[in-house]
Amino acid sequence: MDLVWIILLIINILLYGICCFLILRRKSFTCISIRSPRLLILNIIGNLLMTIIIILTEGLDEINDKKICSLFYYITNFLIIIPLCLRFRRIVKCCEIKLNDRFEIQDFGKEKYKYEEKYNIRLMLIIFFILTAVLIVVNVSITTNEWITAKFLYYIENDEEGKFADANNIIWLGINFIEHILLLTYMFHISFNKLNQKLGFEIISSFIIWFIYSNLICTFEIASTNMDKKVYIYISLAVCYLFLIINAIIPILISYSYKFSTSYFFTPKLMENLYLFLSNETCYMKFKSYLRRINGNPSLLLKLYSDIMSYKLGYKLELNNELGFAEALNIKNEFFGNNNKANIPDNLLEKIKNDCKSLDNNSFDKDMFDEALKYCYSELQNLFEDFKRTEGFKNLQKEFYLTSYIHSKMCNVGLINKF
Repeated sequence: MDLVWIILLIINILLYGICCFLILRRKSFTCISIRSPRLLILNIIGNLLMTIIIILTEGLDEINDKKICSLFYYITNFLIIIPLCLRFRRIVKCCEIKLNDRFEIQDFGKEKYKYEEKYNIRLMLIIFFILTAVLIVVNVSITTNEWITAKFLYYIENDEEGKFADANNIIWLGINFIEHILLLTYMFHISFNKLNQKLGFEIISSFIIWFIYSNLICTFEIASTNMDKKVYIYISLAVCYLFLIINAIIPILISYSYKFSTSYFFTPKLMENLYLFLSNETCYMKFKSYLRRINGNPSLLLKLYSDIMSYKLGYKLELNNELGFAEALNIKNEFFGNNNKANIPDNLLEKIKNDCKSLDNNSFDKDMFDEALKYCYSELQNLFEDFKRTEGFKNLQKEFYLTSYIHSKMCNVGLINKF
């Protein structure tokens, strides 16, 4: 075996080993835990073994050694796809809502074990050994000295009747077809549930890469091109490394970029309080849409409230004076200038204008708009009480009951952690 391939093999093992180590170290972060760290490591091990097989197949000189290595190509293929599908299956199962589910239940009944990672690991091992056994039986049943394996890894001598070549093609196409269907199914479910943590990107990218790779190899073989076998090797290695980047390196990088806590989650009970209600983006936009349909300018009251709250928050965070002064000046000019856009009562408007006179001397403080803030909140509270009686609010409440239940379920089985 050439020194170049030995060096590549060592670097390859170190690269995958570092990824596994970092995943274990960062498993408490939601971006790792939601990917089921132990299943993810099995996923990476399968990827590693496939790269080792590809490197050895190219690096070894004896044809029999190449046969032994390439025999395990499909087995490592199973180790890549099965854990990947089960990782997403676990997420999809948590997102399922059954008609008899009671949203207040936290232990999810007798079937909680099906959502846990250890159950899916056992399921993965059972499926893996069954598929491996089937592959061995198929190999034994074929009356030829060749083996069912990845046909592009080394030159295959076809038997006289072409039975081996036909069987190899059927196995290749059949396995890849099943894998494509599984990945496409979970891609649909993940996209439909609009989950965060780059899960949609991961499953979509995995499907596209695997679909293009398997069909590209199949097209080259069917076309019987005289392409150098090294091209197949380089393409296969590139696909393995792309899988490593998407399934391991990107989640690890995300774990270092997320600095905020995810332990706080907006629940339906928080919707009764206007301040907390407006702190949620979805609720805010729903309320804003409702106000726009009302005659007058109630939506401007909401904008004024948001601008003042933003100004006060910026003041609290000690932003530089220039930004604070500019924001205060914008609020004054837009709402308390010549035009009374928000229809604030004249007596209150005069008081607010007097408080804002300090801006003429380049002076401002965090309480200068408090009277306007109290008025906006009082008016919005009355509008909010009317909004709570609408179908739009009730539908929004149902939506949060569902998402809160799913979030609780994921927290309960370890898919979501504090960060």
